[in-house]
Amino acid sequence: MWSKRERVEAVLRGELADRPPVSAWRHFLETEHSGAKDFADSMLAFQRRYDWDYVKAQNRATYYEEVWGGEFDYADYRGGVVAPCTKAPITCAADLEKIVEMPASSPPLAEQVEAARLIVEGLEDDVPVFPSIFCPAAVFQKMCAVDSIGRYRTATREDLMVTLIQTCPEQVHTALRNITRTLAAYAQELVKTGIYGVFYAATGLSRTGYLTREEWEEFVRPYDLELIEALKPCKIMVHDCGIYCNPEWFADYPIDILHWPESATGNPPLDSAPGWLGRITPMGGVDERPFGQNQAGHIAELTRVTLKKMKDIPFLLAPDCSISVHTTHEELTAFSQAAREVL
Repeated sequence: MWSKRERVEAVLRGELADRPPVSAWRHFLETEHSGAKDFADSMLAFQRRYDWDYVKAQNRATYYEEVWGGEFDYADYRGGVVAPCTKAPITCAADLEKIVEMPASSPPLAEQVEAARLIVEGLEDDVPVFPSIFCPAAVFQKMCAVDSIGRYRTATREDLMVTLIQTCPEQVHTALRNITRTLAAYAQELVKTGIYGVFYAATGLSRTGYLTREEWEEFVRPYDLELIEALKPCKIMVHDCGIYCNPEWFADYPIDILHWPESATGNPPLDSAPGWLGRITPMGGVDERPFGQNQAGHIAELTRVTLKKMKDIPFLLAPDCSISVHTTHEELTAFSQAAREVL
């Protein structure tokens, strides 16, 4: 009988386990902003109900901006999964000088460290835990009140982040360095909680048509590498999001897992990974869009198709992105059961 950790560690070594490790994750809007214990309790209840092989903790996506004074309306998510911003840390070039290095003890960061500790301690099995951490450039983007570039959202270069990169690059670099140092100190506190790894959200900054490759190499990659170094010895699970997201750009990163949406337009299929991903373990395989649409049977069939085509390739099975907050128990059960079927 394989343990959850044994299953995960086998595929990370490039070996086939008894079956691929499986997990899914969603936001819990009612608890993600009401303190470490409430958030941790939601994650633990979700894990106990569905018995995932690894836990991806779905932290609220706004806590980074809170460190630098960002404010949000948590009373009204307006149908989304990110609370509307009521006060952005960066509204113009003059605000860049306010983005200074902050301590890991800043309340929003300390809250997430405590939540990670509670999740790790609250698990009854030796389940690998991966809390989320956004890459420095994605944090900067959100501090400019620019929505993270997700699956099918419009990405335009006519936004404040791109404007600042073009008009005051040195000040942007200074802000990015301060963000990175803040997150590095925070990462070291996270590591102390006993987490197995981190879900490193690269979001969709690599999407074709947003940043140029040259801009990405200058304003994204070096800060990624610095923060990833600070996260050692944790396993690094990079999430590349969106259509045309160029996951190949991450193939030489010093990471363990690469998660990308093969179901999104313009992205390579998961079973192409052996040809370009090297030692990095691929992750994904199930379109997240049917979740929350009362499509349990379709979700189960998508899962079986992926398991069949990936039967000889070590990988982690997961939806291609966060699933809907309206996902039903029947849909999650169908996904979980199909993932555990013997082919």
